[in-house]
Amino acid sequence: MPKLNARQQGRGPRGRRGARHEKGTRRRDNVVMVRVDEENLSRIDELVESGQFSSRSEATAFLIDEGIKSKQQMFDKMAEKIAQIQGLRDELEAMIAEDARQTVKNAGDNQ
Repeated sequence: MPKLNARQQGRGPRGRRGARHEKGTRRRDNVVMVRVDEENLSRIDELVESGQFSSRSEATAFLIDEGIKSKQQMFDKMAEKIAQIQGLRDELEAMIAEDARQTVKNAGDNQ
């Protein structure tokens, strides 16, 4: 693997002008560790080298955000299906709990 310079490692030179891309108002407090192949890493480094982002972290967060935006319809459909699945799980849990209550009641009636 080739040795990366400070900018490619996400550490820009001191006194360097900030990244051109706006970070937005949303805070990024969550850490996600991810492994990428050489081609994707090279693309991320190109975003940093171009000055659009000041670090790999910022460039990667941007790419994730753009990917999610581009698949928003799919995420909306998934959220609906997840809600349906959770509803079915709740229904099943209630059914099992009711059956357990009936079993206990019937056992008490038979004594």
